[in-house]
Amino acid sequence: MVTILMFILIWVLDIIRINLHFLNPFNESIRDYQVTDIVYSRLQDKKINIDNRIVLVNTGQPSRDTLAMLVRKLKEAEAKVIAIDIMLEEQKNPVTDSILRESLTSMENVVLAMEIDGVNEETGHFSIQKSCNPYFCDYVYSGFINFITNDTSTVRIFSPREMTTSGEVLSFPVQTARLYDPTATDRLFKRGNKVEEIYYSGNEDQFVQCEMQDLLNPERDIRALVNGKIVLIGFLPIDSWDKPLRDRHYTPLNARYTGRNTPDMYGMVIHANIIRMILDNKYVLEPSWALNLLLTFLICYLNVHLFYQIFRRVSLPYHFITRFLQLGEIVIFFFVVALLFHFYRIKIDAGYWITALLLTFDAVKFYDNGIKKRFAFFQNIPYELPKPVKKKKETAPDPKGPEASETSDVSELKKETKPDP
Repeated sequence: MVTILMFILIWVLDIIRINLHFLNPFNESIRDYQVTDIVYSRLQDKKINIDNRIVLVNTGQPSRDTLAMLVRKLKEAEAKVIAIDIMLEEQKNPVTDSILRESLTSMENVVLAMEIDGVNEETGHFSIQKSCNPYFCDYVYSGFINFITNDTSTVRIFSPREMTTSGEVLSFPVQTARLYDPTATDRLFKRGNKVEEIYYSGNEDQFVQCEMQDLLNPERDIRALVNGKIVLIGFLPIDSWDKPLRDRHYTPLNARYTGRNTPDMYGMVIHANIIRMILDNKYVLEPSWALNLLLTFLICYLNVHLFYQIFRRVSLPYHFITRFLQLGEIVIFFFVVALLFHFYRIKIDAGYWITALLLTFDAVKFYDNGIKKRFAFFQNIPYELPKPVKKKKETAPDPKGPEASETSDVSELKKETKPDP
């Protein structure tokens, strides 16, 4: 009964959200924190394992004729996929625009960045595809670069595909991975998830990086660098002293996982992490809702049973004993969640576990001192289920009668008794 009462309390707390103005900064910081952030920022292996399949090219804000030259150079070096994370929103000079479009269409696998907007709340479909002019996007592949976040929260999840009024569109990294390895994206779609948790393998130091000027150098042969690979083109300053905040986002890799004040990762690097996750088939595994509910019920019931035994046997130290037990269990939950994610990429939401644990102390006292004393129905419910009573075996009567049985018992006793030497 106490466990059922606690689930009702958790359900009520989950519905009633505290959203007071003076608590907003506190609420935002708590809501944006997860235990797995410590795994990323503290426990993740700092060894650099460069992914040679993905090359990151910093172009800054290039002119369109320079971008056309870069695309032609990459085509000559036989890059497999060119993904351009630059907004081509409007037409400018007709000459340079036509040169750029010709360069883009001459390459088989080119992905341009665009955005989707104007979601319909009833259908969930987007009505606007923007930030990429049809003069360019109608002749090559495109993918949306929207992140499921705001300016101050952490980028944790992404949407592989969305529906628009014009049909289905893929996200920028998914479209890029599909052109590179279609079987990898097939595995992604078979998972059937509307959104996916991003498994971050590292920052830009985990990928091959270069500047646009180095690739355009006529004396340099870049075939060995980009041949058969994915080339991501966008804004990525390489020098540590020149790190502007443009297109930078918060991620779980941020060294300051609480009270953060500086975004730590550029958007193009987030796309590279998603592509790497898809190609390596390394997804974050989350238990189903039913399994999580079952685990919460078991943890809640066991704690109620433990706290009730303490409550019935001790009176004064009950408060101190249970508080120490709660603190110890929270520490255990923390390590279980962190280690499962670190070694097996299993992400467990322990929020309901901790909520149930914190409510156990008060729920037991409220039920025993309040509800049970006021309602006669609850007084008839025992603390524990009665244990089954074992029936004694019935002995059959002796056919010779009770006197015969007594004489036989005496004779048996005489046989077992030995004379004293």
